[in-house]
Amino acid sequence: MSPVNLIALIALNYNLRLLMANRPISLHGMALWFMASIMMIAASAFAATDQADLAVGMKTLPLLTNKITGTASLAIIYDPANPASKEEANGIKAVLDSGFEAPDLKLTGVLVPVGDLGKMAGSRIAILTGGLSAHYDAINNAAISNSVLTMSTDLDCVRANKCVLGLVSKPHVEIYYSKAAADAAKISFGQVFAMLVKQI
Repeated sequence: MSPVNLIALIALNYNLRLLMANRPISLHGMALWFMASIMMIAASAFAATDQADLAVGMKTLPLLTNKITGTASLAIIYDPANPASKEEANGIKAVLDSGFEAPDLKLTGVLVPVGDLGKMAGSRIAILTGGLSAHYDAINNAAISNSVLTMSTDLDCVRANKCVLGLVSKPHVEIYYSKAAADAAKISFGQVFAMLVKQI
């Protein structure tokens, strides 16, 4: 076992013992749990890039003020006219269809072409493929209307304040955050979240 995985397992075991003893977990403990989880994802040499990025994004869900639990649809927004965007979208859906789960949540991928953003309705989470810069405004407006948490590996979307989260899994795990985009969509996170992200 690698040192990174060993540290991650120790941190997760510590918080599990607190939960089993019905003892509250401190903010420091919560932060340790979160970082341990994404460290294990980043340390895996076998995770496909899109799967690793998706997993990092899903680890932020327990930190939402308005929790998402049970089952939920995840809108996969793509441009059918862009072969790379379409391929990425199909890859993300394949990961979800293979049984991928977020913490306390079963996800169903829904392909949403940029020309039919009305299909975002009913989804509380959306992931954008690359190559959508010409559609940032339209996607953002649809996200605001439906209070959808948007995320993407395209960091330009976050820098433009059109996506809430920007995801990086390699070579180091990083999460970028646009407070402006979050506020516009009425998305909020708990205190620990601010300690773990890079606000743009």
